[in-house]
Amino acid sequence: MKLSDLWPRSGAGKPAIPVVSVKVAKRAGAEKSVATGDTPAPSNTLRGPVDLPATLSECEALHEQLVTDSIRLELALAQALDGANQGTPYDRGWYNRAKAALKHMNHDRARLLKRCGEMRRDAKAQSQLQMDRVLLDVIKESMPADQFLGFVRIAEARVADGVAR
Repeated sequence: MKLSDLWPRSGAGKPAIPVVSVKVAKRAGAEKSVATGDTPAPSNTLRGPVDLPATLSECEALHEQLVTDSIRLELALAQALDGANQGTPYDRGWYNRAKAALKHMNHDRARLLKRCGEMRRDAKAQSQLQMDRVLLDVIKESMPADQFLGFVRIAEARVADGVAR
């Protein structure tokens, strides 16, 4: 659903031209319980929280999209309130739906930031493990096998004793 579909109508019955356009998706359970004559039919748009992507680059791209959409929606809400302060009426239903959509976008952004942080920590840990393996391979190649195995035994004994430096 486009924000322009929800934009208040001008006095002549024509839709007002929106300044910005933001995609607003309804959440599950957000439908009205009482049907009224002027309520539009439910659309077949995406409902519910945003699915979290599997890769870090997709997470970052989705976060940028959510930030952009939430800024546009905040601007549209601020324009509606400024217009109301100057005497131009606005559609309360649109305002409430847009405010709820903004709340859900911010919640999705927080979930996404947490997921991106987890993915960055996992990537850093994997990178460190790979570096440790390469370092051990270089050390193994540079010294005799019996000396290397002696160091392995010492390390295993320290791990068993719980000694760490």
